[in-house]
Amino acid sequence: MEFIDVVNKRKTSRVFLDKDVDFDLIKEIIEAGIKAPTWDHNRNWQFIILRTKEEKEHAFGYAKWIADHFDTGKYENKRLTLGQKMYAYAMPKQYTMLVDCPYVIVPVFKWKKLNAEYVSKLNPFSSIWCVIENIFLAATNVGLGCSMRIPLNKEHDIVREKLGVPEGYILPVFIGVGYPDPNEVVLEQYAPKVEEKIHMGKW
Repeated sequence: MEFIDVVNKRKTSRVFLDKDVDFDLIKEIIEAGIKAPTWDHNRNWQFIILRTKEEKEHAFGYAKWIADHFDTGKYENKRLTLGQKMYAYAMPKQYTMLVDCPYVIVPVFKWKKLNAEYVSKLNPFSSIWCVIENIFLAATNVGLGCSMRIPLNKEHDIVREKLGVPEGYILPVFIGVGYPDPNEVVLEQYAPKVEEKIHMGKW
């Protein structure tokens, strides 16, 4: 697949087929992630892989609570923005999109404390998101799909403790990986014209 085709085809998947994934493919997409640019050249990244349903259920109890308590009725029979439509669709799936896929990848990076006093203080955070995008693109290239859950509030510390991650490391996202269900609902996306986003010389 041409690179631009991979970029255009990549999308978040929240419903997966009941089909196993060769672990060599998981290693392949993580290897692609590791090749992302790194702010300190040390690549202080680790990856926790959750395979069994028991492991995933143990880790993502908070996501289950969020999904179970989401009030879909607030969004029914109303005129919604594209963002609201996506939110209403995605929130009830925050648990199943992790538990019902073959693998969950949890990237971990070393950082003592989140500090956004200056843009440069975000270098470790910026680097790990380059890793995550590489993983998404590499997965798309081999026919896999990815879900993405960013831990909410205290969820980060809850999952970090359950997975035995030591202090001084951060879990930016939980990535479900599997073969996407081709029948999953595809919601309309905001597609701005590139000319509207470019500013020559100044804003």
